[in-house]
Amino acid sequence: MSYPGVELFQTSAKGRGLKATRKFETGQAVLKQEPYAYAVMSSHIDVVCHYCLCAPGQPGAPVEDLHRCTGCKFAQYCTKECQKKAWPEHKQECAAIKRITPGKPVDQTRLVGRILWRRKREENLNGEKKDGKENDEKKVELVKIEELEDHLSKRNAEEKEAIDEKVYSFGDYFTYDEMPDSDEEMAHLFAIIDCNAIGLNDHRGVQTIGVGIYPGISMLNHDCSPNCVAMNNGPRLEVRALRVIQPGEELCISYIDSLETTEKRREKLKLQYYFDCECDTCTKGEELENLKHALVSEDIKEESVKYINQFSKDMLKRIHKTKQNQNWERMCNQTLGTLAQQDCVIADTNVLKIAMLNHAVEVQSFLRRQEPALEYAERVAAAYEKLLPPVHPTLGMYLMRLGVIQWQIQKTEAAVATLGRAASIISKTHGDDHGMFKELLGLIHQCKMEAHMSKGAQREFRMAKKKAGLKLPA
Repeated sequence: MSYPGVELFQTSAKGRGLKATRKFETGQAVLKQEPYAYAVMSSHIDVVCHYCLCAPGQPGAPVEDLHRCTGCKFAQYCTKECQKKAWPEHKQECAAIKRITPGKPVDQTRLVGRILWRRKREENLNGEKKDGKENDEKKVELVKIEELEDHLSKRNAEEKEAIDEKVYSFGDYFTYDEMPDSDEEMAHLFAIIDCNAIGLNDHRGVQTIGVGIYPGISMLNHDCSPNCVAMNNGPRLEVRALRVIQPGEELCISYIDSLETTEKRREKLKLQYYFDCECDTCTKGEELENLKHALVSEDIKEESVKYINQFSKDMLKRIHKTKQNQNWERMCNQTLGTLAQQDCVIADTNVLKIAMLNHAVEVQSFLRRQEPALEYAERVAAAYEKLLPPVHPTLGMYLMRLGVIQWQIQKTEAAVATLGRAASIISKTHGDDHGMFKELLGLIHQCKMEAHMSKGAQREFRMAKKKAGLKLPA
């Protein structure tokens, strides 16, 4: 696999990294890589195709139902074609799953198994050509999977013991005669997954449905204000430029949510990736950090700030439990009550306020109260525009959500404008061939049609579509 315009190099402070050898425009694809190995998460094994990751009913999905593998009764596929393409990876896995049935392997175990089986296939192929062409699995990588960082030396005794337990239980899934000779090699693989596995999202970017290993893209270092973003389109991972990148610039992505405060970001990076972030945003980003802690007035007393911060954190925990219990009216009351107190002290760009506003949008939308949902969604969008760069996937996806709410309450002209802004961003962060962008274009087309109708005609049009079995935006 070639990477035109990208070069592996040794950084002065962060070890290996990738840099640009040519100019990249905003939205241009920098890297595209198929996974070395990937697996559907346990939470979604009955929801998405285990090969292409599409869900029945989503735009562009070929079928309305999934079909189980007749061997293991575990893997599911949307078409016979996907099942056939998946067979080289699923063949050994199928036998392993049958061996432990009725038990089911955990996600990391399945991923390590797929890595080992692929390595075995590559060893057997030994560079031979198949059907007159080089086999697809024999590709030149920037780095081998075994060379990825595992940070084992930085882990405490408890973390190392957890990895040892995974290695020990792996033998129940993977026959012992197929396993590597040493437990150290197995521990290395499990540790690599901890630090390098990348979550794969559904086509709307809402839920994490799978996990994969991408050796080349794993060479991208972290920055809290990155110049690139990595988004999956099915199993394929695509890295795109968030701004113009000049030759010689290091290419970076953000490993975590950049909307977090500096303290939280550093804490999470240290916990999962074992390094102290010293990027400019962490060390010099006072203006952005102040927005994330902003108050409604400089005259607010320190005691009031301490109270509302602790109160907000406590309420976020309670609301999470209420949501798990699906008590939506109680969640609504908790959210609105907290917001009433927050509005007197902290600004909308404050991270605690944003979290509560997002809960308000969610619960009001669930209860079909679209007018208040729109009010809160507009406040979130305004806060994101202050906190995020103009081209950012979070901003694009949220504008899409705002546009859908506007469309739902028949504010079609406003919806067209908002969705148009979302499309401009998502085309750059996700690409024109991404399912989310295609769905967005369809929604914009429908909004433009409805913009010329009366409100009564709009309702009749939507009812007709629903009766015809055509999906409306959620």
